[in-house]
Amino acid sequence: MLSCRLLAGLLLTPLSALAGSLLDGAVLTGLNGKPAVFARYQGKTTVVNFWATWCAPCRKEMPLLSALAPRLAARQVRFVGIALDQPGAVTAYLKQLPVSYPVLMSDGEGIALMRALGNRSGGLPFTVVLDEQGRPLTRVAGLLSEAELMKALPLR
Repeated sequence: MLSCRLLAGLLLTPLSALAGSLLDGAVLTGLNGKPAVFARYQGKTTVVNFWATWCAPCRKEMPLLSALAPRLAARQVRFVGIALDQPGAVTAYLKQLPVSYPVLMSDGEGIALMRALGNRSGGLPFTVVLDEQGRPLTRVAGLLSEAELMKALPLR
């Protein structure tokens, strides 16, 4: 959970040094309700997408992200979704429209986490591309296009 004290301290630290540690300290759970540690998803370029089932642009971009995730896995890019929603709604939604990447649940601090990562408006969808060390390369608020994402990735 992001406390006021933690957020105050974060304001004094450059964002480029924070993304990985912010996500590592976030309270996240798997769809099974068990705690999930974000560090498990680091070590490669990581596309982190914040979304919700009630967000129309989120639903529009998820098939794109799901198609890109297996294609880019061989190029050392992984995708992680972070849902800012109710677990039951997310589980039901993903039964109808499964995705090829892991989806984690954020507790009530998800909007504060997005803002700390650079999404000042708190709107969805919000995507952050992290390098292998967890530093943000790109942030996109709103609907993400394939061209935009491909341009943001450090592909070899």
